[in-house]
Amino acid sequence: MSAGTETFLRLLQQQQQAAPTPMANIQRPYQVQGARGLVPAPMALRRPQPPSAMPTMPKLSPQMQAVANRVAMSKLTPRAGQVGLTGGAGAMPQPSAPTMPQGGGAPAATTFGQRFAQPQTQALLGAAIAGAEASGYQDRPVSLGQVLGRMGAGAMGGYQAAEDRIAAQKAAAQKSVIDRLLAEAQFAKATRPETTSLMRNLALAGIDPKSPEGQKIIRDALTKPGTTVDLGKQETQFAAEAAKAAFRRTDAVDKEISTMRTVENELSVIEKLLAGGAETGRIQNALVPIKQLLKEVNLLSDEEAERLGTAELLQRSIARIIPNMRVAGSGSTSDREMEMFQLAAPTFSRTAEGNRKIAKGMMQAIEFAKERRNLMDVYLQKNKNLLGFDEFANEKQGKVFETFDKNDPNALDAYQQAYEDGKIKVGDLVYNGINFVYVTKESVQ
Repeated sequence: MSAGTETFLRLLQQQQQAAPTPMANIQRPYQVQGARGLVPAPMALRRPQPPSAMPTMPKLSPQMQAVANRVAMSKLTPRAGQVGLTGGAGAMPQPSAPTMPQGGGAPAATTFGQRFAQPQTQALLGAAIAGAEASGYQDRPVSLGQVLGRMGAGAMGGYQAAEDRIAAQKAAAQKSVIDRLLAEAQFAKATRPETTSLMRNLALAGIDPKSPEGQKIIRDALTKPGTTVDLGKQETQFAAEAAKAAFRRTDAVDKEISTMRTVENELSVIEKLLAGGAETGRIQNALVPIKQLLKEVNLLSDEEAERLGTAELLQRSIARIIPNMRVAGSGSTSDREMEMFQLAAPTFSRTAEGNRKIAKGMMQAIEFAKERRNLMDVYLQKNKNLLGFDEFANEKQGKVFETFDKNDPNALDAYQQAYEDGKIKVGDLVYNGINFVYVTKESVQ
């Protein structure tokens, strides 16, 4: 018999000998008064007999002996997660004690065969804690339903908290993995040298760039004619795009000038009437309807009737300006925009001098825009685009309203030079540092 089989049989015999011997209820017969003879004790048991000696094991065949050896060795070998006792060859394997996970793994197994941090365990613990708390001393009676309700709420709270914690841990783990992969990719991209298409093709063909064959291919590719970049083609495309942008700009300016033409005509009428002596103001605005009534009953003189006609023509021109100040295609005009137009345009309630300066200023701005549009054509015809046009136009035109500060000792010379250069002309408005004044013939002689 092999050593493994003998060890197995010896362990089995020791286990049977270590089993406690049951105590039998053994009582002697006893004498009862008035009875004939001895009365046997009730429920008397047979005296137990010691166990018989282990019978001699029959001799096994070689195949059965090998099976018995494997069975004995499997019982003596510790399982996964177990460690054997150090008490010698006959020590039985014992399960290892629960340990906390290493490296953030799952928690160790605990009560009810579950893990402590799992939602089911947390729900049971929450219910137990809530039940214990509700079962204590209360200043008022508490029903069983109330206790069960608190236990249910505690269980749900513990379960949900555990679920949230597990979800947060998984999300954090996933984010950590993603961040690590991104960092590795960025590091690899930063440290990986840029390769040309030629080098990639050599790698795909399995040719070492450092080999004589690879060096020859690289040398032939670098000296091959016809691989230069056509800069002339790129310049042609740039010029075409610049020309398109120039024409788009000129089209937009043409639309604005077309809208200004009606306003310009009415402003010219207003400026001429005011320069000829027409009167405006709040009083004149209030007297117009009265004069119209007197005109109807022939109570106005011819001179007053002529002044009334001039006032009516002035009102009509002023009324046509504001609607035409809106840019075509800009949508509906709000009340706020109409108020801003009225503040910017002449009105019959303003003074005659104020209306004249407003009209002249608007005409001067329109004329400035028209001259700038003409300069666009000149510049575009010469340069085929409008790149740098604004600097060119500012040098040619100057400003809409030139400024000559009367306190500047060189202002008079600058004023004369601007007139000679064509930047100002008689009738234009200029700013003298205090207010706007007209350019007169006397001032430029």
